[in-house]
Amino acid sequence: MMPSHIETSVMDQIIDRAVEQNPHSSGLIKAFGPIIARQRQLTSSIDLPPLDYSSVDKEKLRAGVSVISQISLFSPDDPLKEIALSLTEAVKEGMPKLTAELDRLSGLISTGKLRLADYFEAHPGNENKAIDGWENNLKISPSNASFLLSLIARVLLERRAREITEAMGEFAWEKGYCPICGEFPSIALIEEEGGKRFLHCSSCGQGWGFTRVVCPYCEKEASKEMDYFYVESKTQESAFVCDKCKKYLVTLYRAGRLHARDMDVSAISLVHLDMIMQDKGYEPMTACAWNVLS
Repeated sequence: MMPSHIETSVMDQIIDRAVEQNPHSSGLIKAFGPIIARQRQLTSSIDLPPLDYSSVDKEKLRAGVSVISQISLFSPDDPLKEIALSLTEAVKEGMPKLTAELDRLSGLISTGKLRLADYFEAHPGNENKAIDGWENNLKISPSNASFLLSLIARVLLERRAREITEAMGEFAWEKGYCPICGEFPSIALIEEEGGKRFLHCSSCGQGWGFTRVVCPYCEKEASKEMDYFYVESKTQESAFVCDKCKKYLVTLYRAGRLHARDMDVSAISLVHLDMIMQDKGYEPMTACAWNVLS
């Protein structure tokens, strides 16, 4: 699998190549390109307080208990303000129509009127109370706040995912949801050699292997390979579909390793498949900012 940490110059090449090869998705790629590039840069460069991963139980992982279900991956000392202010600039670059709202958000964050820690320190399941409070007291758009929070979380979780992988080495994982953060995949990659399927998490950037004869979402098993939907003449692109849970997963077939790849950029490039599958009544396995089309 391709490493998630990519130099800025290489990211620029990946984005430019994606725009050239996928004109139907060029608007989305150009909108999210600066954001993804900034996220990767922050993930590699930001200083985070150390976390102790020694309590993560590999036997629980083997049983399907993700890391985030065992320990908190957020710290009270995380540089939330620094990350947020950097990301708002990237969002404004890719989505200039949001400039006024993001300038307001940046001002509230800079002055401490909006405490991002209220969200990240909340008990699981209570995070939206912070957003509700911001909406009521600061008149902030819940959708814009949620979008920014998801971008911040990706930087933190991707960095933690790297640390966990380095600290723990290999561990057994047989589930269709992410071993680090517990979210379902946004895209799959099938390797040319051996035909192995790898799933990618858009919430933390983690990748992991998963059998091709089981649905990652509902774990339905088929006696033969599951169904895939193809667009004519696009043999390297498809959507895995499950008629039991009515979920789909956009899937890329990699023929060779000539170019570097960013899986989020690849997922955005396949948005035409999202449109087709949702029109057919299927839902994505996980909702991303770019694949919620209704």
